[in-house]
Amino acid sequence: MVGQGAIGLLTACQLQQQGAKVRLWLRQPVSLAVHFRTLDGNSRHHRFEPWPTDQPIHTALIAVKAYDALSCIQQLQPLLAEDACLILSHNGLGTLETIQPLLKPKQQLWFLTTTHGAYIEPGNQAGRQLVHSGAGSSVLGAIQAESHPIPTFANALNTALGPLQSVTDILPYLWRKLLINCLINPLTALHQVQNGELARPCFAAELTQLLNEFCLLAELAGYPQDKAAAWQQLQQVITSTARNRSSMLQDRLAGRRTELEYITGFVLREAKRFELRLPGHEQLYQLCQDAGF
Repeated sequence: MVGQGAIGLLTACQLQQQGAKVRLWLRQPVSLAVHFRTLDGNSRHHRFEPWPTDQPIHTALIAVKAYDALSCIQQLQPLLAEDACLILSHNGLGTLETIQPLLKPKQQLWFLTTTHGAYIEPGNQAGRQLVHSGAGSSVLGAIQAESHPIPTFANALNTALGPLQSVTDILPYLWRKLLINCLINPLTALHQVQNGELARPCFAAELTQLLNEFCLLAELAGYPQDKAAAWQQLQQVITSTARNRSSMLQDRLAGRRTELEYITGFVLREAKRFELRLPGHEQLYQLCQDAGF
């Protein structure tokens, strides 16, 4: 496992509970204690040791922020086996184009997207306080691989973040998740509200505009969306995660860099490619920048 974000640690804890040997690769190679609260409310304690610097890495889940993905893989390169399998997992899009050229011919790149909810409670200096806040499902697909059979690590991911679906083309799923992210994340972070607040009537017109604009772009990009189904899914996510703080809101409240450039920023860069104006997304992006994130 690479990184110490919520999804990476959730995967690590779930695997360790099943008896798997899990090590973490961190910039500072130290052991990490995690106090894990499961979906049923039970608390369990985990400790993870750092990856030995003299052992090659054959399989790594890289669950870091989108803006850290490239530098992370650059630092990992000296440790990667010739046939290493890397599994990326982050919000947004825009990293694959810079990462793929770094890989050797036999190295594989996969992408995992998940709807499992998890967060790290702030302020615990003795270790990470991790909460599994919502059950979900995951989708795994190859970005760069010699062939596309179900990889051996899929069973482990199914144990940790299942049910897991393996697909031959992950990009339509990433665009579908991008749709949800670029509507919920910037708005909740800008207004500093929980997801459920977006169900209020005052947000309906803006959400509708953002959705309509996204669907125009997705059609041009080759990932068409069913507008009615997308609206229904959006409302379902808002309702089912009503008490959650989006990842972008959590980052803003903690004073961390957000993934705005890989969510709304990516949408606007793609729109520019097609000479398409998206005034709703443009305004939202500018407001977020003016707010300092």
